[in-house]
Amino acid sequence: MIKQYSKIYILFLFSFSVNAQDVSQYQTELDKLPDSVRNSVFERMSETDFPEENTSPSTEEIFTDNRLDRYDLLNSDYDRYGSIIPKPFGYDLFKNYQRTSSSSSQSAPADYVLGPGDQLRINFSGSTKASRKVVIDREGSFYLREIGSINLSGLSYKNAQEELDRIVEASLIGTEVSISLLKVRPIQIFVAGQSINPGSYNLSALSNISSALFESGGPNNSGSLRNISLKRSNEVVGTLDLYDLFISGNSTSNIKIQSGDVLLINPIQKQIKIFGEINREAIFELTDEEGFKDLLFFASGFKPLADKNKIVLTRQSIDNSIFIKEMTLSELKGYPLEAGDSIFIDRLPSIAIDANKSKRESIKLEGAFVNPGRYFIEEGETLFELITRSGGYSEDAYVEAGIFLRNSVAKKEKDGLLRAADDLEKGIARAIQTGQFSQVSSPDLAIRLIGNIVEQLKDASPLGRVVTNFDLTVMNDKNLDIDIVLRDSDRVIMPKKKSTVTVSGEVLSPSSYVFSKNLSYSDYIKLAGGFRESADEDNVFFLLPNGQASKPSTGWFSSNKMLPGTVIVVPQDTTELSNLAFWRAILPIFSNLVQTLAAIDALSD
Repeated sequence: MIKQYSKIYILFLFSFSVNAQDVSQYQTELDKLPDSVRNSVFERMSETDFPEENTSPSTEEIFTDNRLDRYDLLNSDYDRYGSIIPKPFGYDLFKNYQRTSSSSSQSAPADYVLGPGDQLRINFSGSTKASRKVVIDREGSFYLREIGSINLSGLSYKNAQEELDRIVEASLIGTEVSISLLKVRPIQIFVAGQSINPGSYNLSALSNISSALFESGGPNNSGSLRNISLKRSNEVVGTLDLYDLFISGNSTSNIKIQSGDVLLINPIQKQIKIFGEINREAIFELTDEEGFKDLLFFASGFKPLADKNKIVLTRQSIDNSIFIKEMTLSELKGYPLEAGDSIFIDRLPSIAIDANKSKRESIKLEGAFVNPGRYFIEEGETLFELITRSGGYSEDAYVEAGIFLRNSVAKKEKDGLLRAADDLEKGIARAIQTGQFSQVSSPDLAIRLIGNIVEQLKDASPLGRVVTNFDLTVMNDKNLDIDIVLRDSDRVIMPKKKSTVTVSGEVLSPSSYVFSKNLSYSDYIKLAGGFRESADEDNVFFLLPNGQASKPSTGWFSSNKMLPGTVIVVPQDTTELSNLAFWRAILPIFSNLVQTLAAIDALSD
C-alpha cells in the first residue's frame, strides 16, 4: 500500500514538468534502474536546470562507522580506547551443545537412587533361568512371578543389587540374580533467573546442575557463571561455581538434581577484562573476595614476554571520566578491583601493542609480522622504523603484497566516487529526457548497466591504499627516500605468501587457480573458460600483489608472467554505449570503478 501511494505521489509531482504520455514513457525506463538510483534520477529529471550542488552524503558521514573494518583481515574488535575486546569467559561452551533425549539408556552409577518410572531388567541364572523387564510403579514396587512384589524405591543402585541378592538367596536355591537399568525415569525441573531459555524442563534423573544448564542454553549475557543456586522446597541445597568445573575440573558442587528442583541463575556481580601478554584473554567474573591474584589464575598466568612491572589498569567512573593507572605486579596484587575494570599486560621489550592511552597516535600492524598489534607512534616515525621496532616480518610474509591503508586517502577516493555518481545520475536524467538511449541497439541493457554502475559507485568503500615498497632494504636506502611517515590510524597489513592467481569479471568460470610460474596471463584466462561474449578483451588489466594496476603487454616477446596473488580483471564491454553523448565523459569513471572494486575484492579475500 505504501509503495502504491509513493508511486502515485511521484507521478503527480512529475506531471508539472512533463505531460502524462511522457510520464508513462519515462516511468518505464526509470523502472529499469536499481531502487537506490531510480528516485535520485527522477528528482533530477524534475529539475529543468540540473543544479550542480552535491546532495550525496559527506565522507564524514560515510566514514563515521569506519566501513574499512569490513575488510579487516584479522576480524579484530576494538573498544573506544583501541583495546581488543575479548569475549566473556565460558559462555561459548553452551552454544555448540548437542541436546540428548532424557529417556535414552544410560549407565547408572553405584550411588544412583532408584525411583518410580525407572525401567529395569532382572536376569536370573542357575537353577532358575529367566529375564524380566519391569518398571518401578508409583508406590516404588514391581512384581516378579519368581519372587513376588519387591520394593526398591529409595535404594541406591548398589544397595538394590544387594537387596535382590538377599531375597533370591532366601527364595530360590541355586539361583543368582543381576540387575541392569534400561531406562532412567524423567524428572521435571524449572530453570529461572538469567537464563537463555528459562522454563520447565524434562530431564533424566541422572542429570546434575551442569547438565540442566546445558539443556536450557546456559546463562544469558547478564547471568552469572559463578553463582548458580539449586533450590529444593524453597531452600538452597547447593551452589555451583562453573569456574571450578571449567578451569579447575572440580565437580564436587555439581550435585544431582531431583524432580521439582528450581535452578536459579543469579545476575553477574563484577566483571574484569584482562588482555595483552596473558595466556587466556577474556572478561572474567570475580566475587567480592577475589582480586588480581585470582584473575591471573583464571587467565592461566603470564606469557613469557609479559612485563610484570608495566600493568595498566583502566577504569571508567560514574561521571564518564577515565582513570588510568600503571602499576607493577606487586602493587596490583593488593589493589581493589571494581566492576568494569580493564587490565592490560604490556610486553618485554616494551612494544606498546595497546595500553588504553587513547590520546596517543597509534597504527595497526596486521598479518605476517613477528609481533603484530597496535603500536603507539612517535612524531615523525616512519614505516621502516616501526616495522624494525616490531621485530620485522615473519617467515611466511609475502613482502611483495604488503598493504598500506590511510583513512585520508580513502576519504578522498570516496569523494571522487560520489561526485562521479552525481554526474552520472545527471547524465542518465538528460539521456532519458532527450531520448539518447534510443541511439543504442539495446536501450534496456544500457540503462540497467549504467544504473548498476551508479549503485556501485555509491556503495563502494574505498580502501585508501597507498602503493609503496615493503622491502626493508629498499626502504632503508636514504638515496631513494621512499619511506612513509606514519599518521594516526594508518593500517599496515602483511599477507602470508599466496599460491593462487584469481580471474574475475567477464569469463565463463571466475575463480582462483593454483599459481604456476609456467602459466601466463592467457593460460589463466583459458583455465577460467575463456572470455564471455560480453567481455571487453582490449581493456583487461592485472591488479598486482602490491596494489598497482597493469595492462597485459603485447608483441612477439611479451610473456605476461603472473605473480602469486595477482588478480586478472576482465571488464564488461561498453562499446554499445559509445553513441551516448555523456558516456565518453563517464568512461574513465567506469574504468576507475572497476579497478576500485577489484582492489576491494582482492583485499577482502
